[in-house]
Amino acid sequence: MEYRAKNYFESLTWLLMNCLMWVGVIGVAWNLLKPGGWLFWIIDLVERNQPASFYCLAVGVLGLLAGKVWLDSVDPRASYHLLTAVCAFAGTFFVLSLLLL
Repeated sequence: MEYRAKNYFESLTWLLMNCLMWVGVIGVAWNLLKPGGWLFWIIDLVERNQPASFYCLAVGVLGLLAGKVWLDSVDPRASYHLLTAVCAFAGTFFVLSLLLL
């Protein structure tokens, strides 16, 4: 295995991707936990439609697990790369939404 130094563009891309990923994680956590956020909305939805919502919640969790198993069979780090890309997109969206306020 040969050692290869990263050039300036690769280092800058890596830094930008990691920054956007962490901003996305913070943005998702903020939207999840803020008053009236996604978590409160999901709890309210489950409370209002109790029998049907538990089934839908169970099907959603099973679907997420099946998707993760399928991604892991394709490539062991595929779910990590997908989660990183989603968090980077969420970070970009969160920054743009704050700029447009």
